[in-house]
Amino acid sequence: MRTWRWVLIGATLVLILAGFSSVACDAGDFPVPVTTVQPPANLTVSVQLNQEGKYTTAIFRGGHGQRLLKEIQVEVIHPDGSKDSGVIGNVVGDSVVLKGSGCGDQVIATANFKNGMSYVILNEKMQYIRGICPADYSPSVDPCEEIARSPSLKPDPVQEIPVNKSVVIQVNVDISRIEVQFRGGFGQNMIKTLQVHRIGPDGSKETQSLGNNIGDEVVFTATNNCMDRIAADVSFIDGTMYHFYDQVIRISRYMAL
Repeated sequence: MRTWRWVLIGATLVLILAGFSSVACDAGDFPVPVTTVQPPANLTVSVQLNQEGKYTTAIFRGGHGQRLLKEIQVEVIHPDGSKDSGVIGNVVGDSVVLKGSGCGDQVIATANFKNGMSYVILNEKMQYIRGICPADYSPSVDPCEEIARSPSLKPDPVQEIPVNKSVVIQVNVDISRIEVQFRGGFGQNMIKTLQVHRIGPDGSKETQSLGNNIGDEVVFTATNNCMDRIAADVSFIDGTMYHFYDQVIRISRYMAL
């Protein structure tokens, strides 16, 4: 079973997670508690995760901090406390393949910079793979099943933006927060407003304005440990408007897709 973390919307949507953290590794804690703090904008870097069976591939995808990056340490923590780890370099495309359990492993990546600073840039709980994970790891009830049935999590139809006005956003998710970042597009200089909405399964809605400079971002606190919905609307100076993005964002990777 293969899970890819890239989505294409009129351009490219990448998974990038950034944060500064101290990681507690007390025995029995799973997922390992991580406290994140947003790093300086010039030090953001991007890591893509691909999951195939028990194995997770971490790939470096660049970012504003690429030239200052020394290396990224990636660690896969299994529910039983065992670990696998590796290192990726600062060249776009560098990767490492780590062995997991297929039982909802936690992946933590720490970026080490040449100036001596270190940031936890990724904290992700991977998908539970049925048929691979031993039966004794299987919970009797999917904790996200009821939340997934919420009508508030049903995306609205999206409108295709003409290529010459394409807009690219990037959605980043960890265990407790959702980041949405502007990543450019041919329509960048024609944008009048760009509104991003976080819709919770309880029907709650939060809206923030996203700037149109590459790297501008807004941050939402996740309403639960399973899933929220992110939608985005853009208006242009020529008067046209598009509802161009509407997706359910999975905070937990347990639920089979």
